[in-house]
Amino acid sequence: MEKVIQQKVRVEGTGKTKEHAINIALGQIQKKILNEHKAMMIRIEPLGVEVIEAIEQTYTERFMLFFFPRKRQTYKVVLDVTVQSTLLDVNEIEFKRIEESGGVVNSIFRNQQITEK
Repeated sequence: MEKVIQQKVRVEGTGKTKEHAINIALGQIQKKILNEHKAMMIRIEPLGVEVIEAIEQTYTERFMLFFFPRKRQTYKVVLDVTVQSTLLDVNEIEFKRIEESGGVVNSIFRNQQITEK
């Protein structure tokens, strides 16, 4: 039901600051793991981070092509993150099945009787 896996996940992010680019990249870890394993995530523990690529792109921005030049930067990072994740396989959980007749109407009346007591 519960399983622990250790794997390496490659993520990338871009942003206006170094911190923003890294934050965007690290925020993709859970999504990538869940796409690969069809289960519920209980815990993700990063074990190591390896920087594959880190790029700072600088360009000059101008107002109306000539006025007020200013330097701008964008940052891009590609990371390999080694993670240990604990997953819960929902398909292995045995649910007890209870069937009631009457559907919604009975459940409404039953809830009213409970609140009146």
